[in-house]
Amino acid sequence: MKNYFLLTILLTAALLAPLRAEPETASSTATTGEKHWTLEDCLKYGVAMHPQVKIAASTVASSKARLLQARSGHDPQVAMRASWQRSKSELPARPSSDSTSESLSVSKTLYDSGQRELSEKAARESVAAAEARYESTLTDVAASIKNAFYRAQQAQALLQVRLETLAGYESHLEKVEGFVEVGSRPPFDITRAQVDVANARVDLISARSQLKVTIANLARAIGLETSISIAGIERIDLPNVDLTTKKQLLQEALQRPEVRSAEFQRQASAYGVSEARKSLSPSLSASADYRWSGNVSPQDQQWGMGVSMSWPVFDGSLTRARIDSAKSQLDNSAATLENLRLAVTAELENTLTGVSDAIERYDATSYLVQQASESLHLAEARYYAGLSSPIEITDARVEFARARGSQVVSYFDGLIAWSELDRVLGRLPAELRQIEIADESSDGSSEQ
Repeated sequence: MKNYFLLTILLTAALLAPLRAEPETASSTATTGEKHWTLEDCLKYGVAMHPQVKIAASTVASSKARLLQARSGHDPQVAMRASWQRSKSELPARPSSDSTSESLSVSKTLYDSGQRELSEKAARESVAAAEARYESTLTDVAASIKNAFYRAQQAQALLQVRLETLAGYESHLEKVEGFVEVGSRPPFDITRAQVDVANARVDLISARSQLKVTIANLARAIGLETSISIAGIERIDLPNVDLTTKKQLLQEALQRPEVRSAEFQRQASAYGVSEARKSLSPSLSASADYRWSGNVSPQDQQWGMGVSMSWPVFDGSLTRARIDSAKSQLDNSAATLENLRLAVTAELENTLTGVSDAIERYDATSYLVQQASESLHLAEARYYAGLSSPIEITDARVEFARARGSQVVSYFDGLIAWSELDRVLGRLPAELRQIEIADESSDGSSEQ
């Protein structure tokens, strides 16, 4: 029983201890001082430098520029013009002459049946939609980074399991060699132990390759082109899912940035339909100008002012086509919003199932680890007492390694499921929110 508790303690220590990608790289890292990226480092860099975030930010800036363009429709327009012309006649009696002309004009739209106001409202809704898409991009990028980081740590932990399994087989091989040397075990046991060591080394190679793949995927999720090294594992307790709050979670999910962006876009399309319907409405504008012209000084001076009204009575099918196009866009936006809400509802249901499933699997695998460790201890005791074959101890060690691997996988699957739940609800990761709070606190203290 003491050995059972000892193995359990060693397992817990292995999961809590900082794990290394490879022993060789870890030692070189310690000497070169290479940075170990934490989850907070990855999130902070990714949300600031990822190309998708930059694209979303440029879209917001472009939408704001279009809003400013729409607002300028009723602003006064001032124009200055100047011209110079030289004319020369072929007749000797008419010499060449120079003439100049300068003018200053001011115009302003007084009334356009509300078209500019509708255009401005549509542009304002488009800005809100772009800002919501920017928030959604931040959430998606942060969730992708967090998931990739946990995948890399999962590969790290599985590599550690393979290393410890190989060490166990090698230790067993040394003991078997001693038994064979004194004649208490047949030479076949050495062959069997050597096969187990070889298989463990093959599994270790596969685990190292998988770790490299997950590290590369993490760098891509962050937005880096170079390889990185991640920090060790910090134990986090898996919280339980409160299914009584499912209704509240659904309401929160339906208000995530992606859904709000679709709602803003639908409203912008509705304003576009109203604007298209007013295309045949009258407009009223005022203008004034002052001119200087002539070829001798002083120049002729003229000024004028007036009011003009424009009423497009008939433009063929142009307005009808604009209205139909705007209606089609509105229908498309409404259908997109409805489809998105259905997708969010199903996505939330699947995510909650994934969270609860991962927690249950982790609890089950934890029990399997306890049972497998005890079975391994008993198998070793029986073998060293000469009461069992090497196949029994091999099977016990394989089951113990499989149980530990399943525990690692289910644990990180639980963390990834919770990260996915944050994304479905439209929440930024808690680690990123803590970074923002820390930055605000440091800014406030520096100002003081």
